[in-house]
Amino acid sequence: MKRTVAPLIPKSSKPDGRRERTKHTHAAIVVALTELLDEGRIEPTAAEIAERAGVALRSIGQHFSSREELLLAVAEYNAARFPQARLDVNASFEDRLSAFVKDRAKTLEASRPMRQAAAAVAARSPSVAVAVRRTADERHAVTTRLFAREIAEAEDPEATDRAVALLTSGRAWDSLRGDMGLGTNAARQQLTFTLRALLHR
Repeated sequence: MKRTVAPLIPKSSKPDGRRERTKHTHAAIVVALTELLDEGRIEPTAAEIAERAGVALRSIGQHFSSREELLLAVAEYNAARFPQARLDVNASFEDRLSAFVKDRAKTLEASRPMRQAAAAVAARSPSVAVAVRRTADERHAVTTRLFAREIAEAEDPEATDRAVALLTSGRAWDSLRGDMGLGTNAARQQLTFTLRALLHR
């Protein structure tokens, strides 16, 4: 399978051969684990990662001191692959809602394998748990800012803010897709319906 590692490797007018090989190997390992996660291999072995990356098994340990460190690198790579879209806070409610749901659903769907992998190690890895919490806080900040008017006008703004954060979280999306068995389109429609019912008065 052909991998695309260029986004991880900065261009240099005068590349150092050894340094470039190191960067390429590092990137190949990150992309390899990303691909395996995307395929549903939540806890692939180091040998499987090395084989997919086309590197020696020992290279993984040379570049990453632990599986948690590698997983954090993959999380950072995923964040770069799916950056937060610029959303207009001054647009109408319906325009904000439509743009937000489209962007958030795309991001949450693409990051489902990453969440599953993180959940498998978060209980025993404080660094992964912190990264998961930070991502949740960043997503919460987006909804607080984007729907500030509607939240401020709610009967209980603080509770409404928390409810919006919960409804638009990765955990809620995974429940729609997994527990409720909804397809991506149906999950987006459900998210739109729920947010409109909660915020639009």
